Amino acid sequence: MIMRLFNSAFLLLSLMAPLSVLSQHIKFSKTLPEAGDVIKFVYDPVGTNLAGKNNIECDAFLFTYKSPGPTKIRLIKEGGVYKGEVPTTDSTNLVALAFSSEKVKDDFPEGYFVKLSKNGKIPGGAYINEAYVYDFFGRYYLGMKANSEKAISAYNEGFRIDPKLKRKSLISYLRLNYMEDKETGGKMINDNINKLAATKPETEENLVLIGNMYSILKQKPKADSMFKVVIAKFPQGPSAMNSVLNSIYAEKAGTVMEQRLNEFIQKFGLDMNKDGDRKRMSFIFPQLARVYANEKKYDKFKQYANKIDDKARLADLYNIVAWDLAEKNEETALAADLSKKSLDLATAAKNDEVPIFYFSKEQYLDGLTKAYANYADTYALIMHNMGNNAEALVYQEKAKPFDNVSKNERYVMYLDLTGNKEKAFTTAESYLRAGNGTDQIRERFKVLYESKKLKEPFETYLAGVEKMALAKEREEWAKKMINMPAPDFSLRNLKGELVKLSDLKGKVVIVDYWATWCGPCVASFPGMQKAVTKYAADPNVVFLFVNTWQTEDNREKLVGDFIAEKKVSFNVLFDTKNKQDPSKFDVVSAYKVDGIPTKYIIGPDGNIRFKSTGFSGSADAVVRELDTMIGMVLAGGK
Repeated sequence: MIMRLFNSAFLLLSLMAPLSVLSQHIKFSKTLPEAGDVIKFVYDPVGTNLAGKNNIECDAFLFTYKSPGPTKIRLIKEGGVYKGEVPTTDSTNLVALAFSSEKVKDDFPEGYFVKLSKNGKIPGGAYINEAYVYDFFGRYYLGMKANSEKAISAYNEGFRIDPKLKRKSLISYLRLNYMEDKETGGKMINDNINKLAATKPETEENLVLIGNMYSILKQKPKADSMFKVVIAKFPQGPSAMNSVLNSIYAEKAGTVMEQRLNEFIQKFGLDMNKDGDRKRMSFIFPQLARVYANEKKYDKFKQYANKIDDKARLADLYNIVAWDLAEKNEETALAADLSKKSLDLATAAKNDEVPIFYFSKEQYLDGLTKAYANYADTYALIMHNMGNNAEALVYQEKAKPFDNVSKNERYVMYLDLTGNKEKAFTTAESYLRAGNGTDQIRERFKVLYESKKLKEPFETYLAGVEKMALAKEREEWAKKMINMPAPDFSLRNLKGELVKLSDLKGKVVIVDYWATWCGPCVASFPGMQKAVTKYAADPNVVFLFVNTWQTEDNREKLVGDFIAEKKVSFNVLFDTKNKQDPSKFDVVSAYKVDGIPTKYIIGPDGNIRFKSTGFSGSADAVVRELDTMIGMVLAGGK
């Protein structure tokens, strides 16, 4: 292993021997730290995507037998490396570190973590947490790549040390083994099913485990049948309760939902005066209140909103309803009242106990701060609707630290409408220079520019303003440009026509993978439609929208109705289910897609030139991103 030593960092690193060989980027002071120790480390960002970045931050995740919570770690920069210390407790058995700078995260695939010992020995729980890191946690919080082989190995060691840990992690363990080897993993699952089925007395927990095992095997009829058996044999158990609650949650009519909710409370003997039972119902009251608000039955809305004890949850409900009204410019007095209450509740909630689903108080308070900014944005729009643009500007300023393109549009508008013409002009220009412009901002910027009566034509000035942002954007995309053959496919579209990718050679093809249930996919629809319309007359650009991971039996009708409802003119293709493993889809697997929406830009030569994942945040951003990639492909990568 090559070790990097820089200036004063040499002395620092040498004093920390013996060092673990976790990676060339992180060095822990002990190879086998003890629970309760202060874990010292040195982080070297050279060779990571944080190299050369300023303001590097570190979150430490302390694992016990419960979910881990992040703790901000103070970093001290010495030469080219960063030094930090993580205090642990007697119950900590693994410490993981996540490094970031602004919105950029260090995504080192192996991650940065160390197991802690107890009296010189690593406990089984540390290995169980290591498996969780390799399987799930690392992907979402540490920038790691999933590694099922290492996860299985860690589980095996954890179970060897403490066999009692196996039952709690059994489903995850079996799922990983099945992913690695269908034959061996499948036999392992069936052996466990047979063992649990033979266990007496029969328990709800065992039957649920069997149902989950059938789900891993993709044996949906058996899984569904088992869950029906669970509910029939244990009609007062947790599974029955959750099943009824989920069906109530899906109801569309307020009176029906309310009636079913009251029947549920009576059937399961819940007492709304008891904290435990009220908490159990905490997620259903906001939904019922929202349904009544949508039906404009505001007395009923308030009745169920008043049953919500959690200030943050209630604030969110008030804001959702207020925003819906603000967008439609309806019931402005009610909207203003609800919005103001959401702001007051978000402030008051900062003094409450941190809910268990937050990792830390810091994360909870940060969430409330961001929520307050969103609620301020809502209140500002309501004030604007009521003709009070001065007050709108005051609250939009409060939302500004967490701005986005739509908030930017409103901020410029409120500045303009309150007579702050020059500030509106310079603010709009700053957004455009940063590449955060929209058609609405450009239009207002044009009016403000023309009011200055300058000699230079607006189009020339605008091009100069946006030139740097466009150049920077092209520079960033140039770094992401790839050149690899695109797997060919032949898929049927909504019209029943066969579309073959190789027949489109000579054109730029945008392949967008999506599903109706994917929120970010649907959020990108307006931008994608805007792009489709923009390039409709260009015979050299083709858009294909591949519907994938859609498992409903009536898939084609569902997708067709969905596209008609959204009023988009997409050429939708249907990805095919794999014949050997129907849980997989052929084309999305061939392209190695691990999340949607994902777009591939394929050049005239049939090679993939760009891959873009996720939603860009606004319709304008989607179009701008596509314009850049398409333009670069047509220009040969320049």
